[in-house]
Amino acid sequence: MSNPTNDLEAEIDQLKVQLANARAENIKYKKLFEVSGDALSIIDLKSGKFTECNQAAINMHGVESKDNFINLKPSDISPEYQPCGRRSEEIAAEHVENTLTKGPQLFQWVHSRLDGSSFPCLVSLTVLNVDGDAFILAIGRDISELVETQNKLHSASTDIERISYAFNEEKEKFEQFFSLAPVGIAINRLDNGLFEYVNKELSRFSGYDKDELNQMDYWKLTPKKYEEQEKEQLKSLSETGRYGPYYKEYIHKKGYEYPVQLSGVIIKSANGDELICSVIQDTSHQKQIETELQIAKNQAETSSLRMKLANESAQIGVWEWDVISGELIWDEWMYKLYGITENCFSGAYEAWTHSLHPDDMEESNKQLEDAVSGLGAFNPEFRVVHPNGQVRTIKASAEVIRDNDGNALKVIGVNYDITDKINAINELEVAKQKAEQATQTKSEFLSNMSHEIRTPMNAILGGLQMVNTGYLDAKSKVMLKNAVSSSKSLLTIINDILDYSKIESNKLSLEQEPFSISDIIKSVKFEVDSIVSNKGIKLVSNIDENFNDHWLGDIVRVKQILLNLVSNAVKFTEKGSVNIHLSETLYQEKQAISLEVADTGVGMSEEAQARIFDRFSQADNSTTRKFGGTGLGMSITLSLILMMRGTIDVKSNVGRGTTIRVILPLTITNKSVSSFVQKSMTPPPLRGKKILIAEDNEINQIVIQSMLEGTNASLTIVDNGKQAVEAAKEKDFDLILMDIQMPEMDGVEAMKNIINFNKHIPIIALTANVMIDDVADYLSQGFDAHIAKPIDIATLYGVLSSFIK
Repeated sequence: MSNPTNDLEAEIDQLKVQLANARAENIKYKKLFEVSGDALSIIDLKSGKFTECNQAAINMHGVESKDNFINLKPSDISPEYQPCGRRSEEIAAEHVENTLTKGPQLFQWVHSRLDGSSFPCLVSLTVLNVDGDAFILAIGRDISELVETQNKLHSASTDIERISYAFNEEKEKFEQFFSLAPVGIAINRLDNGLFEYVNKELSRFSGYDKDELNQMDYWKLTPKKYEEQEKEQLKSLSETGRYGPYYKEYIHKKGYEYPVQLSGVIIKSANGDELICSVIQDTSHQKQIETELQIAKNQAETSSLRMKLANESAQIGVWEWDVISGELIWDEWMYKLYGITENCFSGAYEAWTHSLHPDDMEESNKQLEDAVSGLGAFNPEFRVVHPNGQVRTIKASAEVIRDNDGNALKVIGVNYDITDKINAINELEVAKQKAEQATQTKSEFLSNMSHEIRTPMNAILGGLQMVNTGYLDAKSKVMLKNAVSSSKSLLTIINDILDYSKIESNKLSLEQEPFSISDIIKSVKFEVDSIVSNKGIKLVSNIDENFNDHWLGDIVRVKQILLNLVSNAVKFTEKGSVNIHLSETLYQEKQAISLEVADTGVGMSEEAQARIFDRFSQADNSTTRKFGGTGLGMSITLSLILMMRGTIDVKSNVGRGTTIRVILPLTITNKSVSSFVQKSMTPPPLRGKKILIAEDNEINQIVIQSMLEGTNASLTIVDNGKQAVEAAKEKDFDLILMDIQMPEMDGVEAMKNIINFNKHIPIIALTANVMIDDVADYLSQGFDAHIAKPIDIATLYGVLSSFIK
């Protein structure tokens, strides 16, 4: 058993030995720290100050003693900014942080001495952990001499470095050129043909890389047919050190052949080995472009020939003016257009202006100047005067060619003779004016004819309407009825002729006013009521429950369409009925009026239906003899429907009747509507009312007076407009019936005089001028209504009922 005392002594001796060794190590490291040629210092991270330094650090930073150094902070031995422009303190903090987190750091730093001078230094930072506290060991080495030595070495080897740099730079460029060149480049050994280098482009268009090329037979890349040519190129390479350029084909990896162009030279490697540097260009695209260019050239030549032939055929001259030099170039046709020969042409701009007609020179010059300045286009018409005095009219057109800055370089244009065209236009204009004058003369004649016929017809029809049928026998009543019917038929013929004239001269216009369809149907039924009753047939109207009654259009012309259809249906129906059906339909994606008139009359054959809308034509001669008519009604109806952009459809069978359907694409409206004066066969009771009648024709005075007797109104009759004005001043009339054409003062002037002192009295135009334009003119000038001559007694009573309450 061991002695505890001996064990303790042994342990103490062991510890002494270890302590002695530790002291020896400590002395050794301290000695190393002190004698190190590098500047060593230790920084306490808590205080941010130095805790230890060696003499080398004191000397390097120019500090007097160790005590002075330890009182410094790291920022005291660094300039405020490092060469990179950042603050030294900021960069130092980053290095310390990296040392703590990433391990030892080595970097170049610029230090400063206390005298303000600075010097380059290589710095190493390492973390030291002592008893749980972190310190930084900073090792600094002044590399001023090293930098200076490097500068001297650099200065001594400037030429070598410059040459080396230039060589490396050129080598890099060359390698980049080889690698990125848009042509194939290959380097082969001269002795065995092996590929030393193949660039990307050659691999791309051949399909092979360097290793594949080295492993394959040469004739797998080049067709055998080029063997002799290859020998010639190798001979040239041997004798001159170069070959090509020459053309041949390669075989792609996929098996197809494509054209290439090759050329090459002998070069030497760094080892002195002879190499062949070849440039290979895939000419497939070039060949394609050449083919396309040839095709384009052929097309251009063909197009040029066609253009020349077209110009020859159309007699078009082409010219070119150089804006810079002033030179003017003409083709062959330009000389012909200006009536001169090439020998007489100076080629100057003035040669053109001297040929212009004096009256056209200023405007033509201005257009060309504006086109060159970019202010307009050159597209004039001008006259040229030939040397023989002949004047021709020329049409010109041109385009300005400009440079990238927009400056005009050239003007290229064409001329062609339009003299015959201008003459034809002038002749057409004269013919048009004559035609318009003839149409106007015809319209005026028809209007005057209508007036002259209606004036005596007023006495005839008015007198017939006033005949008391109670005192007539049956035969006389039939004669009276026929006379009234014939008179109204004559008026219808006159109206149709006037409408036909308007349509033929394209002077018929449509109003766009709100109206009621139901009012039109009532008015039409009233118009044909006597004929329907006399024939003993039925006239039935049927309107769909959801039909909109108010539409926008020409109320007079819509009524005319319906009246023509219904009148024809009644005329050709001896027994049975005529049915009117109104509904809405969708036409061209919008609501439209569908108007259907069906009868049980005589019907029509297909041949008759084909002629129904022809002017001056009816179903057949027997129809004309039996039923009468001008054959204009349905033609006018069709024209009115087409003017409203509508359609008409006819279905008929002989002996079984006819159905006509009309579609009018008018517009539904919610506005207040225009309506017709409701006619009446009963005279309105007007006892105590005063009516002034201005009428210069004595017979018409008697007719009107007779028509108004049943009203028991007080009547005053004057012979002209002047007397009407005087009468209106003396008495307060309830209504005035005013003829238009009267001596001394016409009805329009009289109306205007009267409304100057009495705006409330209704004044009704009473005239044989019944054309719609005339009626519209009377109403626009101030008349309250219009009654046509011959006077329809039902219309007269209706107007009186409307205006006298």
